[in-house]
Amino acid sequence: MEIVTPHDPEARYSQKVTAAGQRDWIGYRDHQSETCDSPGPNVIVQVVTRPAPEQDIDALDRIHQGLTTQGFQPTEHVVDGGYVTPDSIHRTEQQWGIRLLGPVRDDPRASERSGFAKEDFHIDWQARTLTCPRGVTSPPWKPTLGDGHPRLSVLFPRKACRNCDNRLQCTGNVDGKGRHIFLLPEPQQKIQTKVRKEQKTDQWRRRYAIRAGCEATVSETVHAHGLRHCRYRGLAKAHVQHVLTAAGANIIRLSECVPPGTAPSHPHRPTSHFQRICQRLTN
Repeated sequence: MEIVTPHDPEARYSQKVTAAGQRDWIGYRDHQSETCDSPGPNVIVQVVTRPAPEQDIDALDRIHQGLTTQGFQPTEHVVDGGYVTPDSIHRTEQQWGIRLLGPVRDDPRASERSGFAKEDFHIDWQARTLTCPRGVTSPPWKPTLGDGHPRLSVLFPRKACRNCDNRLQCTGNVDGKGRHIFLLPEPQQKIQTKVRKEQKTDQWRRRYAIRAGCEATVSETVHAHGLRHCRYRGLAKAHVQHVLTAAGANIIRLSECVPPGTAPSHPHRPTSHFQRICQRLTN
């Protein structure tokens, strides 16, 4: 990556598309991990600072290594979609013994086909074939690569798809080609199918709603403590700022926590309109 400012050779340009729109910045990325299951206040237990162009998912192993070393290894780690793929779920479980909870991206081409999704096909891992909902079985799949990762290429016979009443809805093309599907390796494909199905249920959404507290922490450290205004130059010093910001947020939270059965030394701040809306949505 090229240097974008002579004042800080380690700062880099990055671009991120979020629900609120596109965000561009020069600097670093801050990854915060906080508790969410204790009766007391949630506290930030780890901060990881990385170069801005590094994607969130690339910092995941570093985060888990740090949490494990510090003695904070969770049984379940609730993260946003930027950290989640079937491969990261599988690797996190195998390497760290941590369950990764977050949304797996839906099929990006699902909008092009109003009919059968990949999850509607039956996979025979022993015979290495797929069977479509109309009972047509594919020839054995062939290993290939997708985005540099192992994939399984499944191509249904052109004749069988051409004679199917659901051809246009299934294949999404008008030139009579057979349905072409890419599968992940068996462990990752089973994870993808399972999570895509679960994340559409109310039970999964209620379970994942606990992550709303982390979004509040991001908002607090950004808007109340100026996290996105880097006061130092270089990755190491920026990391010190991120750690001090997290420590300050923890001090404020702990200062507002009183033992059960005792009265606070000062009245609690009134519940904001936004907090009342969130409470109604979760009830």
